Amino acid sequence: MKLRWLGHSCFELTLDNGKVIVTDPYDETVGYPPLRVRADAVLSSHGHFDHNYYAAVEGDPQIIDAAGEYEACGAKITAVPSWHDDAAGAKRGSNLISVIEADGLRIAHLGDLGHLPETDEQKAALTGLDVMLIPIGGFFTIETPQAVQIIEAFKPRCAIAMHFKNRYCGFPISDSAEFIRLTGAQLLPNAIEVTADAPKGCAVMEI
Repeated sequence: MKLRWLGHSCFELTLDNGKVIVTDPYDETVGYPPLRVRADAVLSSHGHFDHNYYAAVEGDPQIIDAAGEYEACGAKITAVPSWHDDAAGAKRGSNLISVIEADGLRIAHLGDLGHLPETDEQKAALTGLDVMLIPIGGFFTIETPQAVQIIEAFKPRCAIAMHFKNRYCGFPISDSAEFIRLTGAQLLPNAIEVTADAPKGCAVMEI
């Protein structure tokens, strides 16, 4: 499987069968260059403009934006309900944790998770992962120390940071410096090959 970070919480996963899954497409107001990508399926963690801009996705993709179990692109996808905040959704509503099982790999995209995992379903979703795509910026999501706590608790083979401030995104969120300091995260290119053996550890991808 090939994994490419397109910015913010948007990743492109190209499966071995050539099918493409895109997560959380954003609109131009986020600050990144305009997003243009083709996909066979789109996963949206919640209905905010920086996570559900389907107009940026070409093709006729299957859209998954509700909790449940799905088959898409030859992959099993499980969308698990969670919250966008630490007040059971009272501040920012709901969020989906999406687990993608394909090519012998198990990858979780945590969306805009705003709290530590609470339910058995959430904990099961984060167990036995090859790759965890986790927000670290805080304010709208968990803070960096909470992200590190989740990583230490569930021990994914690799944890890749997302949803943080950088030269494109000027949201009132933190950058990746604390995450790198706390985890020793390596810097990866924005497109990598994911196998049963690599990558390992924590990482921040270039954009």
